[in-house]
Amino acid sequence: MLKMILKDLRLSPLRSILTSVSMLVGIIAMIGSVLVGTLGREYLISVNAQVYGWSPAYSFIITESNFPDRDKMEKFFQTFESIDDAAAVTFSMKEDIKFAPMDTLLPALPNDIYKNLMSVDVVCTTKAYDQVYNLPMSSGRWLEPSSKGGSLEIVVNKEAQNYFIDSPYAAGNVKSTLALTPFNVVGVVNDGRDLPAVYADSAAMLHFAPAMWQVQSVNVYWHPTTGLTADQIHSALSDILADTIGGHLENAGRSDIGDTYHSVLSILQLGLLVTSLLLLSVSVLGQINIGLSSLEQRTHELLIRRAIGTSRTNIVALVLGSQLVLSIFVCFAAILLSLILVHCIGSLLPVDSPVGTPGYPISAAVAAVTVSVLTALLGGLLPALKAAKLEPALALR
Repeated sequence: MLKMILKDLRLSPLRSILTSVSMLVGIIAMIGSVLVGTLGREYLISVNAQVYGWSPAYSFIITESNFPDRDKMEKFFQTFESIDDAAAVTFSMKEDIKFAPMDTLLPALPNDIYKNLMSVDVVCTTKAYDQVYNLPMSSGRWLEPSSKGGSLEIVVNKEAQNYFIDSPYAAGNVKSTLALTPFNVVGVVNDGRDLPAVYADSAAMLHFAPAMWQVQSVNVYWHPTTGLTADQIHSALSDILADTIGGHLENAGRSDIGDTYHSVLSILQLGLLVTSLLLLSVSVLGQINIGLSSLEQRTHELLIRRAIGTSRTNIVALVLGSQLVLSIFVCFAAILLSLILVHCIGSLLPVDSPVGTPGYPISAAVAAVTVSVLTALLGGLLPALKAAKLEPALALR
């Protein structure tokens, strides 16, 4: 029977090609729609996570703590580094910190040095800040934990990169002192901001830049990865404060905006689901149409087969088998093409893209292949049943 099916496919190459294309379009369209939906969802989540943090992210305000006490602050930083969850602290200073690349300061005259300093958005934070927020690195690395550090480090965003001109060193200054503090520029980050920003290691500033350590306000950002609730996080932070710097803790609520785009994602997924179903419907109709058209052309051939003794079951198996064999070959081709497509998408994404390389939608591929086989059988069922009803006596006409 298999040899007969293969021979049958070779006898009508145009019909086989049209049927294959119809199935191929259906599978690729389904995988592509799922891939587009996945990329759209990941892009929306990732871009929002750059600015507002991964969902969920809770924000807390620390007040009336003993920030100038170096020993207590060191214990506070060490405690935060040992937290299993993604938790980061940001410190807003009373005086604005200005920065300039060291290369632009060394040749300048003494009176012109401070004119080259630029006001930027300075985020004094801790190591886990890049776990709370989506911060892909354009080059270099993120801040090291204070326990490993022995120097002042900063990371600049892409908007500030042109100002620092890839300089490995920068100088910082506050208004209350004329001293310039050297910093190592260890990386460039894509934080999604439109304004220049600098991320500084707050623990290192406490140790090596006491003139800059004039804390005005403190915020804690906590992205629970171990299943903690907001109340449990609040309790854990209260215990940390009691054991270290003291003070009061206020719950500022959610810092992310995950709730606002969940409805958008639901509509997007619903639209893609409807699109996939429509594409599959078009594929089914196309295969049925091709099957009926080919049946009209093969009526005389099938009548002769029936006249020489071919049973109705064999006629049905012949028509359905052609569709089934074609669907198997097309499934392999579709999976290969979709693998190439996913690989091309990943290779085209920039290094610092907020969206990671998409994974191959295995579940969608399995569903598409399964639906393709069922579609092939459904597309050939009506022509097969119609062919089985042909009467051998018609061949004598």
